[in-house]
Amino acid sequence: MSSHTPLQVRSFKMRFLFLSSLLLSLFLSGCVNLEKYKETPTEKKEIRIIKLNKEVKKLDSHDKRLIYKSIKNEIRLYHQKGDEEYKNGYYHDAAKSYELVNFYEGHNAISKEKINNIKAEAKRRAYLHYKLAKQYLKKDKKRALIKLNTVMMNDPDYKDTKELYEDLRNDRAMRIYINALENSLETKLINNKGSYKELKAIQNSMNNLAQYDYKNKSLQKARELFRTQKSILLKNAIAIYNKGELTQAKRKFLHILSLYPDDATAQKYMKHIAFKQSKKHNLAMANRALKQNNYLESISFAKKVLQLEPHNSEAKKIIALANKRAKEAVKKLVSEGKYYYNNKNLDQAKQCFEKALEIDKTNNTSLIYHKKIQRQLQTIKSLQ
Repeated sequence: MSSHTPLQVRSFKMRFLFLSSLLLSLFLSGCVNLEKYKETPTEKKEIRIIKLNKEVKKLDSHDKRLIYKSIKNEIRLYHQKGDEEYKNGYYHDAAKSYELVNFYEGHNAISKEKINNIKAEAKRRAYLHYKLAKQYLKKDKKRALIKLNTVMMNDPDYKDTKELYEDLRNDRAMRIYINALENSLETKLINNKGSYKELKAIQNSMNNLAQYDYKNKSLQKARELFRTQKSILLKNAIAIYNKGELTQAKRKFLHILSLYPDDATAQKYMKHIAFKQSKKHNLAMANRALKQNNYLESISFAKKVLQLEPHNSEAKKIIALANKRAKEAVKKLVSEGKYYYNNKNLDQAKQCFEKALEIDKTNNTSLIYHKKIQRQLQTIKSLQ
């Protein structure tokens, strides 16, 4: 049995109710104050920055470097992405990527003018292709979808483009057609072994599919493959170049430029190959001419090498040897010419001096004897 009287129980209930109401009023008062002093978005951001700075200060130099590298890598990827999107005519996405580069950099690494020009061009294209899409909607569904897809590349929020595109994309005939393009691309991706011919076929399929659905999942997969394949192709081509197999290396780099027209590395190596092949060719021709005793021709080819590479030792040796042999040949021809002249064999003497002058046009002895022989031969001819 309870030891409390009814009066005590009623008194306890009264106190409990009073305390409860007091606590409730204090709680509500606190809520009002909390609401009253709630931080603004700017204050919240400042608090987050202060907390972040404290956390960063706790990091050691190694961790800080890792964070810095990660951010720089993010910037590089967005820059590459923007360049690729811009090249493909995906102006809306390109502008977004470039803006992210500037956001991470904290300044206009990519000029505002360039981004604004891209946006202006995107707006112009969206207007133009939307207008064309509306014209094709009833008479040519494929062309209409291509045009709507182009609008999506430039301004996905332009008027009712999204709705029109989705409706047409889900049309049964269009679904079947695009599925066929997807399957064709997927098959090529599965069978790909990295050869130029296979990659070129994949590229063609990518271009076909991108006309209708530039954000297609199969297309994204193919683009990722193309990014990874480029480094592999470059590595193989450079290895062949380093072995000195210039003709084969040239063919490999031409394949790369066919797939990736703007690749700076392939372009650089093509210049190196052109330079080396020109040098190699001219050296070969200089040596050949030297063996055939065509000294002036040999010197001419060797000088072309020096124009490309001023300190080329082989070309200098060829020139020195050609000049030495040329002097020896001129000396011999002059000696033979004098012998024939003194023995009244004017025709033979004339040939020797002419050959000497072919090698050295300024040889004084040959010039004097040649003129003398010419006059004597004319005199003999006139007497006859």
